[in-house]
Amino acid sequence: MKGTISWIIIAAAGFSLMAFSYFSYQYQPGPNPWKNAFMYIGKADPNTQTEGLEYVKRPIRLLPISRPASHFTQVTKGFGSYVEKSYRAIFQEKLILYPDITDDFNDSGRTAGLEWGRLPQPDVNEVAAGYYTENKSEIDIDGQVFKVVGRLKKDVRLFVNSYLFSNSAAAGRLFDSRNEAVQNAYVFQLPKEKLTSPEILEQLKSAFPKSQFIAYAPLIKTEKAPFYLYMLGLALLLSGGSVILFKVYCLLAEKIENKWLRLPLAEIRKYGRLFIGLHLVYFGLVILFMLLVHSIPELQASLLAGIKSQVSGGSGPLAVAGKAYMSKSIPRAAITTFGINFILGSLAYITIPSVIIPGIGLLGAVFRASMWGLLLAPSFDTLAATMLPHSFTLLLEGEAYIVATFFALLIPIYIFRKSEGPNFLNRYGRALAMNIRGNLLVAIVLVIAAIYEATEVILMMII
Repeated sequence: MKGTISWIIIAAAGFSLMAFSYFSYQYQPGPNPWKNAFMYIGKADPNTQTEGLEYVKRPIRLLPISRPASHFTQVTKGFGSYVEKSYRAIFQEKLILYPDITDDFNDSGRTAGLEWGRLPQPDVNEVAAGYYTENKSEIDIDGQVFKVVGRLKKDVRLFVNSYLFSNSAAAGRLFDSRNEAVQNAYVFQLPKEKLTSPEILEQLKSAFPKSQFIAYAPLIKTEKAPFYLYMLGLALLLSGGSVILFKVYCLLAEKIENKWLRLPLAEIRKYGRLFIGLHLVYFGLVILFMLLVHSIPELQASLLAGIKSQVSGGSGPLAVAGKAYMSKSIPRAAITTFGINFILGSLAYITIPSVIIPGIGLLGAVFRASMWGLLLAPSFDTLAATMLPHSFTLLLEGEAYIVATFFALLIPIYIFRKSEGPNFLNRYGRALAMNIRGNLLVAIVLVIAAIYEATEVILMMII
C-alpha cells in the first residue's frame, strides 16, 4: 500500500510540474483582444456571407518561407495545395501595411501591445516588429531599409512574425498589387464562443472558400526551460500512472473470479517484468520523440497541418471523429473514439498482425508511440494547454495499446515455451485464446479512455 501511495504522489507531482510550467510561463490571464485573432489571406474579395462579421482589411506581403521550414513542404504537399499554403504561411514572415496603427495600438494615450520602443510614424521608413521576427534593428526589402523602432509583445499573437508599416511612400511601393506575394489580409478578433459556433464557422467557410483564401493563426513556441520542465512532469506522470495501473491489475487478479478477466490479469502479473518493460519502451518513445521534435518545430507543424486537413476533410476515420466531436455530444464522441481506437488502434494494428506473424504488432505500437511524440509534444502554447487534461488520455490509451502489445508478444512466447502446451498447434491455440481474453481487458481500458477523452475535449471546446 505504501508503495502505491508513493507512486500516486509521483504522478501527482508530475502533473503539478506540467501545470506550473504552463501557467507560470505561457498562460496569459485577463482580457486580450488578440488572444483568438486570426486572418484570411488571399487576393480575392470575400463573398457576401460576411454580413454581421467584423473584420479589418490590410494589404499583406508574404516573404520567402524560412529555410528550416522549406525542408518539410513536401510533407504538406501530399495533403493538397491548401495545406501546403497554410503551412508556408505559418513560417513566412509578413509585411503588413497598417495605416491606422496608432488608433489600434494606443490605449488612452499610452502605447499598448509594445514590448519596447514606439509605433512607426507616418511618412518615415519605420516598422514595428513582431515578437519572433528575425530582424531586430532594421529590415531591407527591395533595397528599401526600414528601421525597427518598436517590438510587439508576444501576446499580440497574430503578428508575432510580422512587420507593421505605417503609411509612407516607400512602404506603399512594397505593396504593389501586381506583385504575386502581395495579397489581402482580413483580420478577425472573435470571442471564443463565436469561434466554436457552427453557424459562424459555416459563414466563414462560405465567405472565405479554400480555393481562394488560406486561414492563418500563429504558433507560439514553448521556450526551452518551461518545455523541459513540462516534459519532466509528463515523464513522472506517465511513470507513476503506469506503476499504479500495474498494481491495480495485480490486485484484481486476486479478487476477480470471472476467468475471462482473471486469466489475462494473472498473465500480466506472471510476466510483470515484460509488462513494465513495454511501458518503458512505449512511453519512453513518446517522451524521446517529444524531446526531439521540440528542436524541429517545423516538422511537428507540417504533421499537425496534415492531421487537421484529415479531420476536416470529410472522409476517413479522423474525419468521422472530427464530426463526432463537433457535434459536442459526449456519448457520440466517446462511442466513435472507442470504435476507432479498438478496431483500428488495437485489433488492426497490433493483435491481428501478431496472429499472422507472431509478435509483429510490437512494431505497430512502436510506430504509434513515435507518432504520438511527434504530434503531441507541447512545443507550442496551444498544445501545452491541451496536453494538461489530455495527458491522462495519453496515459489511458497508451495503457490499452501496451496491454494489446503484451498479449500479442505472448503469442511467440507461448509458441516457443514447451511448458505452455504439448505441441505447436496447442500452444498457438492457447495464445489466440489468451489474446481474445486480453482484448476484453483492452476494450475496458479503451472505454474508460474514450469517455474521459470525449468529456475533456468537448468541455474544452465549450469553456
